[in-house]
Amino acid sequence: MAADLLVSEIVEAYGAYYLNSGQNLKNIVKMLTQGSVTPSHMTPIKTNNDVYRMASFDIGPIVQPFKKSWTPTDPGEFHPQEIRKRRMKVDLDIWPDDIKSSWLGFLAGEDLSRKDWPLIRFLMENYLIPRIHQDMETMVYYDGEYKAPTGSTAGKPEESMDGLKLLLQKGVDDGSMKLLSIGALDKTTVFDQVETAIDEISEIYQGVEMLVCMAPIYARAYLRDKRAQGFYDIKSAREVNLGIDFSPSSVVPLPSMGTSTDMFITPKSNLIHVTDETMNKETFKVEESKRCVSVMTDWGEGVGFGINEVVWTNKTKTSTGE
Repeated sequence: MAADLLVSEIVEAYGAYYLNSGQNLKNIVKMLTQGSVTPSHMTPIKTNNDVYRMASFDIGPIVQPFKKSWTPTDPGEFHPQEIRKRRMKVDLDIWPDDIKSSWLGFLAGEDLSRKDWPLIRFLMENYLIPRIHQDMETMVYYDGEYKAPTGSTAGKPEESMDGLKLLLQKGVDDGSMKLLSIGALDKTTVFDQVETAIDEISEIYQGVEMLVCMAPIYARAYLRDKRAQGFYDIKSAREVNLGIDFSPSSVVPLPSMGTSTDMFITPKSNLIHVTDETMNKETFKVEESKRCVSVMTDWGEGVGFGINEVVWTNKTKTSTGE
């Protein structure tokens, strides 16, 4: 059932009528929204399959002292890894006539077809697309935990797919990811925590550029702590960057991590964002039934890691209560 546009406060303040006083789109002020950041640090994979499957191969030491008898060693093992792409959508029903006899009447139109009124395009371009990106960044990419939809009630954004937080926890619990000994991030010690974490990465990866991912609040604390060290020859704080001394790696602030005290480290090539071949997240279909306008879109998306063994994190194992 279509919900009414909430214009009651406008009507109460400005009256239940439209009077052209020169108001236009410039008179509708807008708050900032959180844009999409996390996918920009990931390796994009486009596929129309529901599951993106990979495999890694692990082989132990094979060199041995020579002797005439045949003594074969373990030939190695393949490990499966998959990233599931989940379907998600936007469904909205709008009664454009709700704004007709109000101060917002300039967004109405003379056409009998309500889907062609300026209101619909205005909402899609200025509010719906930014809101999709905000929902994904602040509720899905890190904190998401898929829950199969039931009944006729709309699900929550965070139930749309499994996010990185859940995948990290699974990797820690099954022992496939490496544990860092630095504990939860602390704003007063984050600089030392980052340097310690880098030292705990396998030596073979020390020369590889790694993403040291954390919440923006701790990335800012890292910069302040780095500035406070006092041994950098800088003219202003703007010259302090997110680089890590004596390492090709950098701190990467992810808004999707909110205020989490988690940190994880992995190469960009191992942090994967799977989407449809044709991404419809910013493309809408608009239908009209009588005087109600339906705005809809749907797409597939998923995040994950290529090789769990190339992920280091400070998350702890889930307590079993024993």
